[in-house]
Amino acid sequence: MTPETVRQQLQNLRLNHSSQALEDVLTRHKKAVSLGWLSELLQLEIDQRRDAQIRARIKAASFPEITTFEGFDFSFNPHLNEEHLRSLATLKFIEQNQIALFLGQPGTGKTHIAVSIGVLAATAGFKVFSTSAKRLNQQLVLARARNTLDDLFRKILSARLWILDDWGMVSFERQVSEEIFDLLDRRKHSSAMILTSNRDVAEWPQIFPEPVLAGSAIDRIFDRADITIFEGKSYRLKGRINVKDVDLKNSTP
Repeated sequence: MTPETVRQQLQNLRLNHSSQALEDVLTRHKKAVSLGWLSELLQLEIDQRRDAQIRARIKAASFPEITTFEGFDFSFNPHLNEEHLRSLATLKFIEQNQIALFLGQPGTGKTHIAVSIGVLAATAGFKVFSTSAKRLNQQLVLARARNTLDDLFRKILSARLWILDDWGMVSFERQVSEEIFDLLDRRKHSSAMILTSNRDVAEWPQIFPEPVLAGSAIDRIFDRADITIFEGKSYRLKGRINVKDVDLKNSTP
């Protein structure tokens, strides 16, 4: 074990004085002291701090659940482009503040994959903000009522990755829609985003009360967006029921 390794470990732990004094201490002891045990001890501390930081970022992200790519059965739905989704998992799109749009049928894995990427991002050191369209609406309404809108904005805008799930599932009041537009407008310079939606894009303007605002917001969502279409059987219902064609007109309750 070299002194340089121990010095780097001390710097990683922000023990700068100890790092600078290491050479003098070794000189006084004529470098006869073994550093192996010290390096192992320092590495245990480094690993513990890193794991604690990861757990804190995951908790702060408020994921609806913790999912992984390893826990997703891509063979269940051959329509999904696994290679492309795994390329997003390299997190390069975060560094470029891009948007990934996951569009398509309910239950096909959009949220699972989005959260999986979010967990990877948190593990890699990125701050993540995860919410649904419904919850974001509630958060904005509550923050406005409590006069804490600036605090909520700082929390959201400080995240390098936003995950906005179930876009289009709720309609926004005018004040809320203005705040959402402001967030989307300011995001492009500092954050990447994953947005999932079951709703047809042609219906998106209906969730805003003002057509001009709707057009501007949607324009910002599609700016340099990477679009993935999710098709096929419902992954959410996998192993639970067999969905068969049913004549609803002739069926009885």
